[in-house]
Amino acid sequence: MKRQTSVAMFGIIFAAVMALGIVSVSGFSQPLFVASTDTKVVNHLGMMGHITFTATNQDGNIFSYIQTDNLIVNVGENCVAESIFDVNTTGTDQCAGTGVQTSGNGVADGGFNFIAIGTDNSSAVATTNQTLSAEVSRILANSTTITESAGTSNAVVKLVGIFTSNATQSIEESGIFDKAMAADENMLARQIFDGIPLTPGDKLTVEWDITIGQ
Repeated sequence: MKRQTSVAMFGIIFAAVMALGIVSVSGFSQPLFVASTDTKVVNHLGMMGHITFTATNQDGNIFSYIQTDNLIVNVGENCVAESIFDVNTTGTDQCAGTGVQTSGNGVADGGFNFIAIGTDNSSAVATTNQTLSAEVSRILANSTTITESAGTSNAVVKLVGIFTSNATQSIEESGIFDKAMAADENMLARQIFDGIPLTPGDKLTVEWDITIGQ
C-alpha cells in the first residue's frame, strides 16, 4: 500500500512539474522551451553623395583637384519619397516639383539631372538647404550613368557636368537640381568646399556619385 501511495504521489509531482515547464536533469532544472532565432531581415536604404572637382586650364593641365562627400538635403529626400510612392509631402521642405505621377507630385520629368555651381560657402551645409547661396551657372549633366545593384548592396548613379568659366571667380559650392532655375525647382544635394579659382577659359569638371543603399 505504501509503495502504491508513493508511486501515486510521484505521478502527481511529476505532472505538476511538467505543467510548470521544468524537468530535472542530473539535478539541474531546465525550462521546457525551444529558443528561437530572430529571422527578421533588416534592409538599409540610404543615399549619400561623393563629388570630384577637376579644374583644368586652356592647355588641359590640371591645377585643382578636390574630393568631398555631402548630405542629401531634406527636400531631395521628400522628392524621392514622392516619386517612389506617389504621395504628396507638406511643410517647409516639401517637394515643389510637378512630376509624371497623376497626382502631380515628384521631381521634374527629367529627374535630378542638373548640376549647379556657385561662389559662396559662407552658409554651412545643412539638410534644410534648398538653393545655392550664390549660384553662377547651372547645366544639364553631360552624362548620367548608373551602376546597378547586382551582387552588391547598392546602386550608384554618376552625373558628370563640364563647366567653362567666363569670368575670374572662385567656385565654392555645388548642388544637384531637377530642372533649370525655376520657382518650382528642387535640390537633391549640396556641398561647400575650399574655393577653386577659375579664370576665363578654364574648365571645371564636376563628377557627382549618388550611392543608393549601404
